[in-house]
Amino acid sequence: MEEELALCYQILDASDEQIAVIDTKYHYIFANEAYLSAHQKHREEIKNTHLQDTIGADTFNNKLKQQLNDCYIGKEVSYEGWIKFQEKGFKFMRVRYTALRNTQNQVKAISISYRDLTEQKQCEVSLSESKQIIEQISITDWVTELHSKIYFDEVFPKVINISKRNDQILSFGLINIDNFKEYNETHGGNAGDEALKKIAKSLKNSFKRPNDYTFRLDKDTFAMLFNVTKYKDVEYLCEKIRQCIESLRIEHSNSSEMLGLTVSMGVSILKPDQNESADMIYRNTQQLLKHAKKEGKNKIYYSQS
Repeated sequence: MEEELALCYQILDASDEQIAVIDTKYHYIFANEAYLSAHQKHREEIKNTHLQDTIGADTFNNKLKQQLNDCYIGKEVSYEGWIKFQEKGFKFMRVRYTALRNTQNQVKAISISYRDLTEQKQCEVSLSESKQIIEQISITDWVTELHSKIYFDEVFPKVINISKRNDQILSFGLINIDNFKEYNETHGGNAGDEALKKIAKSLKNSFKRPNDYTFRLDKDTFAMLFNVTKYKDVEYLCEKIRQCIESLRIEHSNSSEMLGLTVSMGVSILKPDQNESADMIYRNTQQLLKHAKKEGKNKIYYSQS
């Protein structure tokens, strides 16, 4: 049996396809030479370690984990698309996850298979188009299609400076979904993603101007940046957003709240002559959000600076 297994490993090592096998706790059992080379790892280094240690926690939690869970319950997962690798940027990959079962038909492991089709894809579209696709992927959150945290970090200080230069009032808000962790645990990851999409759509529909920005910063946290001419416009718009999300009535069966999922907000209203850094504004707005949570959730806290 050991000789047969060793022979199988030799055959897999000879493949140019990236292949790995993980157990039901997402720990590596095996990775072939192509997989190890792509991730710049040694076999002894990767064995028995968690998948997220190699591919990154964000990629694992936001995309891969749900796909693997689908595979564990018997679904076949196979697709092609642009994937971000930690050190090597984006590559166009053919992806396949296959459940490995024992003689009792129980899933005991999953094989992960990647084939790099980047060169083939770049033959199909021009290099400039490929760069545009990659840039769009990097600034877009793949679940909600809002702007990503990467893009937020880039534009936040720029928007602050532009607003000061143009003598405009800028509003920055952090939005957090109340009890979302419990919602995910109760209803599952797929329902959680659908809830995120509905809330993101409601948020996006509230901002139509070219210089309005909406972002997903974390699992259950969003951000918004927009200019106003009057301070009261901020309160009007934020309350409208809160009510719109409340009206979605996304049922949360494990919550004492009859309203379903709601959101809390911390909102900073920035005068053109304010001199706080982007980091300080962000931290202050985080504190406002914490106050809204502490006061019973489904609330908004404002501050002017």
